[in-house]
Amino acid sequence: MPRGLRNHNPLNIRKSDQLWKGQTGNDGAFCIFLENKWGYRAAFRLLRTYNNVYHIYTVREIISRWAPPSDGNNTRGYIQRVCEMACLRETDIIVAASHDVEQQENVKLMVAAMACVENDCREEMIDMREVDAGYELAFGK
Repeated sequence: MPRGLRNHNPLNIRKSDQLWKGQTGNDGAFCIFLENKWGYRAAFRLLRTYNNVYHIYTVREIISRWAPPSDGNNTRGYIQRVCEMACLRETDIIVAASHDVEQQENVKLMVAAMACVENDCREEMIDMREVDAGYELAFGK
């Protein structure tokens, strides 16, 4: 099983001084959560920070910060795969904590696609109910 799914951290959020809700520890490099929904919650909250603090809104900008080439990532391929899987363009605007239903769906689809890329898995391995639960934990209904 891929590390991110084993750790219930589908987007491979790195450990930090911040202790996330639902986090039980770390594996030396990445956070470990109680359940996948808590890992998704943390990811959605991080994306809100990208929007509100760093003014990062497009799929390209978000993934370029999430998985930069300087960390040895194939960022270009990551962006292309997420766009293909989520039916988004790299210039599409993503607002993590939007009241707009279409925007909420876009961010959920993007996060699910990112989880697939992070864990080198098939789309059917990502349970959208867990993604939805993480979004609700992060921002409510």
